[in-house]
Amino acid sequence: MSLLLTDGLWYAVHRYSHESRSRLGQFLWRVHVAHHLPQQVYVLMHAIGHPLNAVLVRALLALPPCWLGLAPEAVFVAGVVTGFQGLVSHFNVDSRVGPLNHLLVGTELHRYHHSADPAEAGNYGAVLSVWDQLFGTFVYRPGAAPAALGVADPQAHPRDTQIAAVLREPWRPLSRNWTN
Repeated sequence: MSLLLTDGLWYAVHRYSHESRSRLGQFLWRVHVAHHLPQQVYVLMHAIGHPLNAVLVRALLALPPCWLGLAPEAVFVAGVVTGFQGLVSHFNVDSRVGPLNHLLVGTELHRYHHSADPAEAGNYGAVLSVWDQLFGTFVYRPGAAPAALGVADPQAHPRDTQIAAVLREPWRPLSRNWTN
C-alpha cells in the first residue's frame, strides 16, 4: 500500500513539474531540471539533482503515508524499494525486460523519460509503470531508444557541469516561453 501511494504521489508531482505551465510547475521544473541536464543516463545520475529537489522528494515519499497512518516500517521499505529501483532505472545498459515493463520502470522505460524530445518523454513513475499506463504517459518502444537525452532547449539552462548556475536555477526569473 505504501509503495502504491508513494509512487502515485511521485507520479503526480513529477508529471506536474514537467508539464505544468503554472508558476509552481515552472518552479518545480527548475528544481528538477538538474537531473535532466546530462545527455546520458548513468547509475549515479539517480542521485544527481538540486538539493531542494532531494528535500521535496524525501518529504513527499515519507510524510503523506505516515499522516495516513501507514506503519513507519512500510514507509521505510517503500523508500528502499524506490531508491533501489531508481538506481536500476538509471543503469547505462541496454537491459530489456519485455512484458515486465508493463509493471516496473526499468532502463528501457526510464531512458524515454530522459528523452530530449518532450513528445516522447513520458514515464513519470519511479517504480511502477501502472500510473503511466493509467494516465496515458506510458512510452514503450521495444528495441528502440530516444535519439537524444537531456532537455529540449539546452541553451535555456546551464550545463550540468556548471554547478553554481545549476544551484541558482530554481531562483531565476520565470519565463513565458517555457519548455522542458
